Amino acid sequence: MTNYRDFSEARAAAALQEYLDERGPALERLRERLVADGQDPAVVLDGTPESLVPLWRWMLSRFTRQDAPGATDPNSVPPEEVPSWDRYLPGKESILSLESLTLIDGLVSYLAEVVQARSPLARWEFARHRIKGYLLNKHPVLVSGTGETHNFLPSLPLIDARGVLHGARESRDDTMADHARRLIDQLNGPGENTDWLMEPEPPFEVDEVNDESGGYDFEIGLSDEIAHVYSFKVDLLVRKLSREGGVLEVLREDRDVILVRAPSWSAGELETWLAPRLRTGWISTWMRRFRQE
Repeated sequence: MTNYRDFSEARAAAALQEYLDERGPALERLRERLVADGQDPAVVLDGTPESLVPLWRWMLSRFTRQDAPGATDPNSVPPEEVPSWDRYLPGKESILSLESLTLIDGLVSYLAEVVQARSPLARWEFARHRIKGYLLNKHPVLVSGTGETHNFLPSLPLIDARGVLHGARESRDDTMADHARRLIDQLNGPGENTDWLMEPEPPFEVDEVNDESGGYDFEIGLSDEIAHVYSFKVDLLVRKLSREGGVLEVLREDRDVILVRAPSWSAGELETWLAPRLRTGWISTWMRRFRQE
C-alpha cells in the first residue's frame, strides 16, 4: 500500500510536484460543477475568505456516500482520476464517493489560492520529521518561517465531509472560512508559537492491517503530543473503544500505536469514531464526557 510516510525524499519530492500539478485542473473541475449548477464561478470564487462560506454550504449539500445513487467507488476507476493526496493516504476510502473527493480536491485548490494571496511568506514543501511515523511525514504541506508547522490542506475538509455523511459530526457553513483565516494568521506569524491559531489536525492515522492469521484489523498511529502529553487519557480511550459494538480487542501496543480487532468495522468508521475524541483542543471536554458515560 502506497503511503506518503513510506516515501523516500526523492519520491516525496515527486509526489509534492504531482500534488501541485493537480491544483489547476482540480480548480477548473470545481468551476465546471458550479456552472452545471447554474452558478457563476467568477462570483462564487471571488478570492476572499468570506466566499468559502457559501461554497462550503453548497458542497455540504452535494457530498454523497459511495453507496449513494450515482456514486462511484474510487477503487473501480483509473487511479489518475482519484486525487493523488487520497491515493497516498493509508487505507481505502469507505465513505466518500468519487464526486465528493473531486469537490474536496477543488476546494483544496481554492483554499490554497485564498490563503497564499494573503500569505506572501507561504511556500510548499513536503513535511520532514525525525520520527518516520509522524502523522504528516512526507505529505505536501504549506509552511512558512522555519517550516515546522505543517498544513496539509485536505485534512479538515476530508474529516468534516466523512463525519457529516456518517452522521458523527456537524460542520458549520463558516468552517472553511474560519480555517482560512487561521491559516493566514499562522503563515504570516513568527512560525514558532502559533499552533494555537490553527484548526487542530486530527492527531492520528488509521492503517488497515493485512493480517491473514486472524489478528488485528487496524493500527492507529498517534501524534507525539497525544501519545506523550495525553498518555493517560489515551488509556481511557482504549477502554472506551473496547466497549463499542463489533470491537473484539483493543491493545495499546506502544505509546504511539493502538491495535484494534474489529472485523465488522471499516477504516472510515474507526476514523470517524476517533476524530471527535482525539483532537487536542477537545481533550478536556471529551474527558468530562468520558467520565459521565
